[in-house]
Amino acid sequence: MAGDATLSTVTHVIVDEVHERDGLTDFLLTKMKDVLQKMPNLKLILSSAALDVDLFIRYFGTCPIIYIKGRPFEVKQLFLEDILRTTGYTNKDMIKYKREMQKEEKQQVSLNEWCEAGEGSLAKQEAHRERSTASCILQENDLLDDGGDSAFSQLSEKDASSLEPWLLREMDGCISDIFLNQDAEAFIQLFNLMLNENISVDYRHSETSATPLMVAAGRGFLSQMEQLLSMGADVNLKASNGWTALDWAKHFNQSEAVDLLESYISSLEAGKLDEWSLVQTASAELSAEDQELLKVYHHSFDDEKVDLNLIMHLLFNICQSSEDGAVLIFLPGYDEIVALRDRILYDDKRFADQPHRYQVFTLHSNMQTSDQKKVLRNVPIGVRKLILSTNIAETSITVNDVVFVIDSGKVKEKSFDALNHVTMLKMVWISKASALQRKGRAGRCRPGVCFHLFSRLRYNNMLEHQVPQLLRMPLHELCLHTKLLAPVSCPIAEFLSKAPEPPHMLTVKNAVQMLKTIDAMDPWEDLTELGYHLADLPVEPHLGKMVLCGVVLKCLDPILTIACTLAHRDPFVLPAQASQKRAAMLCRKRFTAGTFSDHMALLRAFQAWQKARSEGWERSFCEKNFLSQAGMEMIIGMRTQLLGQLRAIGFVRARGGGDIRDVNLNSENWAVVKAALVAGMYPNLLHVDRDNLTLQGAKEKRVRFHPTSVLSQQQYKKIPPANGQAAAVQALPTDWLIYDEMTRAHRIASVRCCSVVTPLTVAVFAGCAKLPSSAFQEPTVQRDDTVNESSDSEVEDRSTSHLAQIKLDDWLNFKLDAETAGLVFQLRQRWQGLFLRRIRSPSKPWSQLDESTVWALVSALSAEEQSAGLQQPTGIGQRPRPMSSDEPPQTSSSSSWRSSNSRRGTEEQGQGSDPTVTDRLLLKESSPAPGQSKGHREKGALHSKRPGDDHLSIKPTENPSPSSPCASPSSNSSGKCSKSPSPRPSTPVRYFIMKSSNLRNIELSQQRGIWSTTPSNEHKLNKAFQKSRLVFLIFSVQGSGHFQGYARMTSEIGSERCQDWGSPGLGGVFNVEWIRRESLPFQFSHQLLNPWNDNKKVQISRDGQELEPQTGGQLLQLWERIPGKQQAEL
Repeated sequence: MAGDATLSTVTHVIVDEVHERDGLTDFLLTKMKDVLQKMPNLKLILSSAALDVDLFIRYFGTCPIIYIKGRPFEVKQLFLEDILRTTGYTNKDMIKYKREMQKEEKQQVSLNEWCEAGEGSLAKQEAHRERSTASCILQENDLLDDGGDSAFSQLSEKDASSLEPWLLREMDGCISDIFLNQDAEAFIQLFNLMLNENISVDYRHSETSATPLMVAAGRGFLSQMEQLLSMGADVNLKASNGWTALDWAKHFNQSEAVDLLESYISSLEAGKLDEWSLVQTASAELSAEDQELLKVYHHSFDDEKVDLNLIMHLLFNICQSSEDGAVLIFLPGYDEIVALRDRILYDDKRFADQPHRYQVFTLHSNMQTSDQKKVLRNVPIGVRKLILSTNIAETSITVNDVVFVIDSGKVKEKSFDALNHVTMLKMVWISKASALQRKGRAGRCRPGVCFHLFSRLRYNNMLEHQVPQLLRMPLHELCLHTKLLAPVSCPIAEFLSKAPEPPHMLTVKNAVQMLKTIDAMDPWEDLTELGYHLADLPVEPHLGKMVLCGVVLKCLDPILTIACTLAHRDPFVLPAQASQKRAAMLCRKRFTAGTFSDHMALLRAFQAWQKARSEGWERSFCEKNFLSQAGMEMIIGMRTQLLGQLRAIGFVRARGGGDIRDVNLNSENWAVVKAALVAGMYPNLLHVDRDNLTLQGAKEKRVRFHPTSVLSQQQYKKIPPANGQAAAVQALPTDWLIYDEMTRAHRIASVRCCSVVTPLTVAVFAGCAKLPSSAFQEPTVQRDDTVNESSDSEVEDRSTSHLAQIKLDDWLNFKLDAETAGLVFQLRQRWQGLFLRRIRSPSKPWSQLDESTVWALVSALSAEEQSAGLQQPTGIGQRPRPMSSDEPPQTSSSSSWRSSNSRRGTEEQGQGSDPTVTDRLLLKESSPAPGQSKGHREKGALHSKRPGDDHLSIKPTENPSPSSPCASPSSNSSGKCSKSPSPRPSTPVRYFIMKSSNLRNIELSQQRGIWSTTPSNEHKLNKAFQKSRLVFLIFSVQGSGHFQGYARMTSEIGSERCQDWGSPGLGGVFNVEWIRRESLPFQFSHQLLNPWNDNKKVQISRDGQELEPQTGGQLLQLWERIPGKQQAEL
């Protein structure tokens, strides 16, 4: 149609399977409606086995309808109640529930008595809570975990039936006191019991079945509710009277508790799949037997999931009762396909022990066509074909030898929440039309059977047809595709309004505005060069921009992984059991390596999985780290597809400049990777309000971390602090964050997938490429030393009048001293100019100016990151083939990077490049601000305005000086001589922890310049010394709580032994050169984790433990930060 818009050479257009209503089909129908008006002789034929006839008659006007009867064989339908009745299926949870039902009536009587007593005491509640909450919070430091791992060593919490009588009495007493006496202090004992006795956070009161979360909600104890939710309390549990925690809060008029719970429930993205409620409301349509069967089943199984146990039970029954016939199993997504496949092939002995009798095939849209065709081939006699498929087998692929269909009744749909601007993959019920299609798959070659894993009641309440994709698609993608397909003169909103079921116009206009904000469209709704590229990429526009920025900044590989992970979904699995939820959060946080970044957790988890995959243990790796194996496999495929598209449109070349190595030169630099994240995530930014310890957005004045964010808890505690959100905000090292998505419910907004970023990164990479001329404003008054008399009311205005202003949008407004602002703005213009040039001509060779701009950006970002004290882990830029554990990655610190590039920068300047931004900005970074000591570290030279300002702005510290926008430098960039090692980047540096049993050996070593280690460490140290010659040893006396200094190894280990050591069993002597002899308390290094020791803290190391190079370098730099007075004392 692009070449012949009127279809003058076409007589008939046939659109098959039109009931699926995918986005492109609706686009085609919208376009065809216009063409039919101009070409009345053209015939349009719509066909489907489940067509919404009335809708299309209304849309196209009067048209003939032809019904063609098919010839399938008869298919018998069995619904969930039939399956439960005929197969006798049961499980341990169903048996347990039947026993508990007998206690429910008695519990309900006790609960009613509680509620009556509670309603009479609401008036006393507020005053009592104010008195008692403080005493509850004061003692929480006693509940901290000692080392991090101990709290998670026991993953299985005790069931109530296994508790000793005294524990039951204690737990019941605590819950009773909380509700009946409004006693907040009872939470202290409650939490202690959970911690020390490993009791579930969802413990139920033995007489009423109420949980701690329910009674806390009923009494409005907000801090304790937050603690319980952080511990994994289940918001969906119901008491014996059918109330959830939310119902308790509503019944007792706890409005703040209602807001908190509704916000939390909304952020869980749970669908409305509560089948038991449906059974209750329509009980007249069911027999007593069926109602009882469904009641027991739905109470024992989470309706948000797919019952793989039931499917395996059904599959075994089919194989036992019939000799042949392929089985087609419809599952919602790839996760369920992989889980069921693994059960059949490996876990269930009924199938795994007879692999010759079954052939398992998988079908989903991301498979290669050649792989999909394998399922169509005939299998040998005596072998049964088992096909695990998504809804692709409803229409796209027909397997003729299918006799049995197992229909889970669920599908995963990509849906867009226009209110929250969030795209989600949700599991929803299929429509009646889809159920009909699935049933029809079983009657192709002979009579068949379709097993629906949902009740007749659910079938009767299903939608007739699925919601059209046009109403579910992310509107940003939709608008980009509309510009490609719609007539040039037709506005987007107008074209979409002609669709069979158009999206809401306001949401379309908002999406168009967002595309303008990220420079994908110009003010006239025409696609920019960037917009055309984003339309070519198979990800959402903001992720596509992030990827393209990663190409230009030469950090593509980590950005590719992060973008594909965000495009798919969170690969971390949230387990059901509360104690495992805490263990899952611990795993997630370990992957961050102290970077305050959820994005880092996604990246390192994927890279660790790749390494496990290369070694053949990826399944157990995923189980151990609460990761989805299917999700990881999907990310691999998405990365390949996205990289292929980047090659196709010229951003990644096969060889030479712009090849895969060139676009990954900076992939090891996390500061640069975060710059690409900021450029893509904008306008998803948050600012830290240090006064109120809250997060603020452009439109939201109070934002919370989502519970799944690693930033939501600043340290690991089995019992989280009562003011957990405030503590988490206080712990943030900078005042700016980016986030992937925000969900809102009532007055509370929460953000997930966050990373802290520096103010310089925001100032340079956020906002539109082309700012108005008013974006940079010179100071209104020049600074001078004269004293003028003025009224007090003018003081605040005059205090900022000498500052320049960079205004990126209505919210982002930076105020800096004039010189710094000018440099930052120039650097920003250089970056935006570079990005636009690369977008316009992606295949064009890089110029000298382009290279020097990237060099300046990398240097400035690295210095800013370092001055903020942020971690720079290594290994993040590794290619998909994981590194060997025997070959540790080279260190890539900003200091070594800068030294290795200093000569190149000098040569470029000599060849005519403009040094204004690069050299002057880096010179400012290398000079401490007046009055600041070398060891002093600030949050950054960009600080927020005080409350009361009309808008968020940024200004320097109280004594402005022409210092770097990156704050005061760290010690190794201060320009002063330092004893810290500064090796050449080409020389690998090795770091080892040396543990001594006594202090006397350390003193002897410092006096004589020698050391001896155990024979087991000798080979390791000698090998490292032969390869590197730069081997640093960090010493610690066991039990001292300190590092006693560090030395450099200056000789190989010989055979001579020293008889003066205070420890037996030591080997030969070798020479060491002591560099720092001061003791460094462990508390100085608590943030440093060693990736080569399971991400444990560096102080938790065995004798001879090697440190990952970046971590080792950072540990040595800590000696430079010890204040002089403290050094003297030590």
